[in-house]
Amino acid sequence: MSSAINQYGGGAASLILAAGIKSMSVQQETLTWQAGNGTLASTFAGIGSTRSTAISLTPKLTQIQAWQSNITNAQTDLSVTASALAQLVSQAQSMATNLLSISGTSDTSSVAAVAEQAKGSLTALKTVLNTTSGSTYVFSGTDSSTPTIPGTDSLANSKLATTISNIVSSLDMAGATSVLQQATTAAATNDSSSSNPLSVFSASQSVAPDSARSLQRVTATNSNSTTNVGVVATQGSTTSAASSTSTGSPIRDMMRDMMMASAMGGMSSSTPGFSDMAKQLYSSLQTTISQLTELESAVGSTQNSLTAQSGLLTSVRSALEDQLSGAMDADPAVVATQMAAVKLQLETSYKLVADMKGMTLANYI
Repeated sequence: MSSAINQYGGGAASLILAAGIKSMSVQQETLTWQAGNGTLASTFAGIGSTRSTAISLTPKLTQIQAWQSNITNAQTDLSVTASALAQLVSQAQSMATNLLSISGTSDTSSVAAVAEQAKGSLTALKTVLNTTSGSTYVFSGTDSSTPTIPGTDSLANSKLATTISNIVSSLDMAGATSVLQQATTAAATNDSSSSNPLSVFSASQSVAPDSARSLQRVTATNSNSTTNVGVVATQGSTTSAASSTSTGSPIRDMMRDMMMASAMGGMSSSTPGFSDMAKQLYSSLQTTISQLTELESAVGSTQNSLTAQSGLLTSVRSALEDQLSGAMDADPAVVATQMAAVKLQLETSYKLVADMKGMTLANYI
């Protein structure tokens, strides 16, 4: 008799063999996926006993990545801020040097030249104070999408500049100290509500120096604290204080001094009070330079602190990634060994299937 004793698939042995082949095929597919992707499974559910470890580590890594992103963005803004502050210091130094050179001169043309330079410096000052880092106005604090000094007009043509110019024009009668005090009062004014406000700053920044400091942007850099980012244009430094001759904000004082200098055209040492006013403005700018340098140093300290925090976060992130890798990653050597074993088992099983399909009653006997 030459007919097969059993068509493959109908008997118990063949059913068991088919089930084994199906299981090994699934295992082979899984091992092939692991070899190609380097992980045990595409989801937490598929990684087995290490699932709880992976689930607990993932949100921690996500949080650390968010903190590191905050630090990177803050460092970028702080670098731009530090550069802008350095420009302000340079402008103040140049203005102080010019004032010192004319404090005793009788040459009205020299004074007129310095007045014109002051007007140009006011234009440059507005540009620096409206410095952006990406879309962020670095001197605008939490109102970072609004220009620090809105509008297209030059500071030299502002209502504040006109008011201070009128005050300076009374120098020969009022005296240098009175003029400086009146100009300080005008520069410290926070009126920003009218169509032509005296304050040149945005409404959010037209506040007292202490209030302006509270408007500094903050960013979360770890689980326990936040970090202040940048400088608000109208804030004070730790050594500044409002007085009859200071607004309490070094940037506002600097702007006031430049506006007073720009109104000196036509004056000279023969003008009553001129030399005294030039010397007082020089002294004021020296103080401003010191306070701006202090703010610049504070920005540098913040940068150093963030660099240290970033290094620590990198170390923690590396350690957590190693733990997550241990929980989710497939061992290439183990996977290769398992793939070879499954392949051999499948080849053997397929050979058995072929043999069973060709088995006859004579073979069986």
